[in-house]
Amino acid sequence: MTDDLGRKMFSQNVVLRGRLAEHNWIEFLQRAVTALDMTPSGDPTIWRYPTADGKGGVGATICQPLTESFAVLDYWDDHDGAYLHISSCKRYDAPAIVTPASEFKLAVDFLGRPEVLRLDRIPDVTGYGWERAEAARRDGYEEVDVMHAGAPSDPRFDPQEG
Repeated sequence: MTDDLGRKMFSQNVVLRGRLAEHNWIEFLQRAVTALDMTPSGDPTIWRYPTADGKGGVGATICQPLTESFAVLDYWDDHDGAYLHISSCKRYDAPAIVTPASEFKLAVDFLGRPEVLRLDRIPDVTGYGWERAEAARRDGYEEVDVMHAGAPSDPRFDPQEG
C-alpha cells in the first residue's frame, strides 16, 4: 500500500434510468466496478426499503467496499432508476460505466462533474483558504472546499434547491 492512498478522494455521481431485479443491480454494480478498474474488498452490503417500520421508498442501497474506497448504488423501483456514487483514492474514468449500463439496458441520464476532496492540503498563508490543487483541476476535477461547500457564501449554493 502506498502512502498516497487516502490523501485525495476522487468522486463522481451518475444517474441511471431503468429497472432491474435486485440481483441484477448487484451484478451491474460489480461490472461497473470492474469497468472502472477497481477491486472489490468483500461482499456488498444491502439495505432494503421500505424498512420494517414502513420508512423509505421502494428500492435499496447497495454499498460495495473497494480497496480504492467505495461505490454506492441507490436504486428506486418506484422511480425507475438509480443513483451511482463512486469515490476512489485513485483516478478513474467514470464514462467507462456506459458499457456495463448498456449491457443491462440502463440509460446514463447524467454523469456528474468529477470532484476531488483532499486531506493533504497545505494552508494558504494569505488567509484566503487553502492552496488550490492545480493538478486536480487540470485533470478535470473540481476541488471542493468541504468547510464552505453548500454554504450561502458559496456561489454554487442555490437556496431555492436547498
